[in-house]
Amino acid sequence: MNASHSLMLLKNATSISKDAAENSKALRLLSSLFSHCQQNPSAEQKPDTMAEKQRSCHLGPNEFEFHVKRLCRSGRLSLNTGQSYFDKLVQTKPVPLISTFNLLLSSVSKLKAYSIVLLMYEKLSYEGIKPDLYTLNILLECSCHLKQINYGFGIFAEIMKRGFEPDIIAVTTLLKAMCVEGRVFDAVQIFDKMSENGFQGDAVLYGILMGGLCKIRETHFAMELHRKMMHKGCEANVLTYSMLIDSLCKDELIDEAMDMFLEMTSRGIYPDVVVYSSLINGLHRLGRLKEAVELFNEMVGGGILPDKVTYNSMIHGFCQAGMWKEVTRLFKKMMGEGISPDVVTFTILIDGLCKEGKIAEAREMFGVMVQHGKKPQLYTYNSFLNGLCQAGLLDDATKFFKWMGDIHLELDVVSYNIMINGYCKRWKIDDAMQVFREMACKGLKPNILTYNRLIGALCRARRVKIAQKMFSEMYSHGISPELSTYTILLDGLCKNGQINEAMDLFQTLENANFSPSIEVFSILIDGLFRIGRLKEAREKFHEISIKGLAPDVVTYNIMINGLCKEGLSLEAVEMLDEMEEKGCLPDSVSFNIIIQSFLQANKVHEATQLLEKMRKRNLIPNEAVTALLLDLVLVDDKCREAIQSLPNVVQKC
Repeated sequence: MNASHSLMLLKNATSISKDAAENSKALRLLSSLFSHCQQNPSAEQKPDTMAEKQRSCHLGPNEFEFHVKRLCRSGRLSLNTGQSYFDKLVQTKPVPLISTFNLLLSSVSKLKAYSIVLLMYEKLSYEGIKPDLYTLNILLECSCHLKQINYGFGIFAEIMKRGFEPDIIAVTTLLKAMCVEGRVFDAVQIFDKMSENGFQGDAVLYGILMGGLCKIRETHFAMELHRKMMHKGCEANVLTYSMLIDSLCKDELIDEAMDMFLEMTSRGIYPDVVVYSSLINGLHRLGRLKEAVELFNEMVGGGILPDKVTYNSMIHGFCQAGMWKEVTRLFKKMMGEGISPDVVTFTILIDGLCKEGKIAEAREMFGVMVQHGKKPQLYTYNSFLNGLCQAGLLDDATKFFKWMGDIHLELDVVSYNIMINGYCKRWKIDDAMQVFREMACKGLKPNILTYNRLIGALCRARRVKIAQKMFSEMYSHGISPELSTYTILLDGLCKNGQINEAMDLFQTLENANFSPSIEVFSILIDGLFRIGRLKEAREKFHEISIKGLAPDVVTYNIMINGLCKEGLSLEAVEMLDEMEEKGCLPDSVSFNIIIQSFLQANKVHEATQLLEKMRKRNLIPNEAVTALLLDLVLVDDKCREAIQSLPNVVQKC
């Protein structure tokens, strides 16, 4: 890749960012980039050695240059001495080698005095002392540390303008800074264009780009970059595999993560505790406890000692499964290996106990936590608060919530949402609204979960007008309703008989560029059936396929129920056949609705035909169907004969 190609590439690359375009003038003259640089007040000062300074005063030019190099290499250079020596070097005749200045600039950079390095270079330029590639790489690194990415582009341009070929250090420094600033795709795009012109990246650079993509949850693109790297003959290492596996696990793509693990080991790259911990945690998150235990045992058997993260993942998995003997065994093993449980460990235990309804034991765990010198964090308190609410101990939860405020914990939106949810579940809507108002008074911004819970609870309490008002107020609080919010309010409107308002809201949903889900259609169809609008219900059902969706068993059951209530049981049977043809298997609800409808209409033959189908599928009639069957058996001989021809049906009931 020659300099002219690189310069053209840079021009293309800088056009990616509006900021870079606005600062294009700054990219032309390097000296102008640093005219406003300030000294870094946090630069580390090293003690000056008076003897060193006095000795330097009596040295000749060559001896002084050698003295500066020796001091820089020793790592004993202080910022004051560095500045003093730089000023003297600039005035030295003949002009010292650029390598001497590079050593000095590098030493000052290591003191984190990045702005001073840029000012020093400005002085070099003024004195006509020309930089080499190493000088410009130091400047590039300093500008990136200062988060002056556009200055970085300017230095990159200067490298090519002076006829140097940007090396792996320069490219890595610039692209890493872009990733840190969140401009990951821009960095990848620049790298791709440079690769097209012959630039070869190494494992470190690929790792930085893949890490940036994983951090913004773009695992698919990170995987593509991994494949490109392997295709170009650049070997991956344990770090690159670790990042990809962890990202796949966080995306719940555990099978793909296991495939990557196998690829890694087949290439002779040995996984470390970080890789194993990511996989174990990923398996636990999906409830695949057995596989997680097997992997844990494989890791230990391979001589890799678990760390705190591994143990926390295992303990969390066993807590979720309610396997408290295993939790206790692992906890003791962890302590026996000298690994002290941290706040996360105790929070996992407290949360697990609360979810099991073991509130007293969770309270005791708080005491154990304090005895171990671990200070509970807000998320620990929130876990216990949630446990109290889930157990229906609202009075205790209210007192604990108040106490959290009394000990000056900075309660967050999660704390308030827990209390709101607790009150809503127990139909204490006014108390929930009071907590919502208190939240606003404290300056906390409600999130989408806050509104979803309150709107749903208000609808269930038939306070639909207030729910609609709250929905409208979301925008004034800077929160846009999500599809879940629309779904909750639509359900509330339909169940409260306000179908016209529901249809208007559905139109608003579509105007807001949301794609209605099958759940939304099911809610509307049910609402239309509830008030006898059969024709519109059918139209909405047919609209599902037009939108590219497929009805699920819930949607079909709503249609079947609606048709039966309208006395159209035979049409309901046709729909039963249709759903099977389209790959949606009927469940016991589907059969029970139609059988009940036939029995109520005294259509015993049709009912028994469906009962036979039901028996073949090992589905069981519900209590309503069973009661109707027994009543008919007692009074109708034909019905008795029909039922007797279906062995085990009544017995199963």
